[in-house]
Amino acid sequence: MGKTVRKIQLTGGSTYIVSLPSEWIKENKLTKGSEVRLEDINGDILVSSNKSNSKENIKTLRITDSIDLKVLDRTLTSLYISNFDTIVVKCKDYMGSALRDEIRKFSKLVMGVEIFEESSDSIVLQNVLDSSSFPIPNAIRRMSLNVTTMIADVIEAIKRKDNALFSSVVDRDDDVDRYQWYIYREVRKKGNEREFNIFYLIVSRILERIADHAVNICKLWLENNSEHSANADGILGPLQTSFSLYQESVDAFYARNYPILNGLIGRKAEISDLKREKLNEFKRDKNVTFLSTSMEEVTRIGHYATDIAELAMDMILSDQVDISI
Repeated sequence: MGKTVRKIQLTGGSTYIVSLPSEWIKENKLTKGSEVRLEDINGDILVSSNKSNSKENIKTLRITDSIDLKVLDRTLTSLYISNFDTIVVKCKDYMGSALRDEIRKFSKLVMGVEIFEESSDSIVLQNVLDSSSFPIPNAIRRMSLNVTTMIADVIEAIKRKDNALFSSVVDRDDDVDRYQWYIYREVRKKGNEREFNIFYLIVSRILERIADHAVNICKLWLENNSEHSANADGILGPLQTSFSLYQESVDAFYARNYPILNGLIGRKAEISDLKREKLNEFKRDKNVTFLSTSMEEVTRIGHYATDIAELAMDMILSDQVDISI
């Protein structure tokens, strides 16, 4: 059903009523006496049917004999983001162990999905998470905290030349992806129910990219183990600068601290200048390729941090009608 307009009517001298479209009533199997929920969302009223009347969203994924496991994983992730209550993954004949392992891996990677039933040719997955108990802003905070600890541990791993800690950061990237997919799904499902959902969606993407660059640094240093001692201070200083900028931008995003945002956004030039200075310095180092590549990843973290500050400003100004600068 598309958009519709209804007139407000007055009955009994003090009660205002609005009629509901008959097609919506039939679609949701409502009758006289059925209860609906009214929710005030930023001055708009959302009318929704009871959960008991909502239709279960069941999807079926049919697997061919020659399926690539990477294609399977991407397809399951897309189906998760598109939202489902139940998904039945079926093979024409017998489902092999490789397919089963990949589906089990997926169910552990994403939030709220569990294997409900298995047979020789199928696996049934169900979404068991009540998203009302884990709203999008909470997911963003948990996601940003994960990214914070990842960058902090990259700094510590470089200082200590700790390969185990580098590997730990790489492994934690899956946790960041879990939050991003969950946020994608919730924003898609709830649409415009919450005023700032679009900003949360964008910041989740920025956080995911920052985590990727932290992981890239770890992989570089793991692959170049013999060069750990090569001018580590030349990377640590800029990384700490980018990390500080990230923390300040995230704090400003949550606090909606408008006065400091312009200063944070303006520091993008500082990060770029620091990159040029270091690349010029690294030209005289025998490990120039390794150090320059590391510096590029550090710079991306700093630039993405300023993107968070820009997004915070966009979010603050989006609901302002009287602005002084």
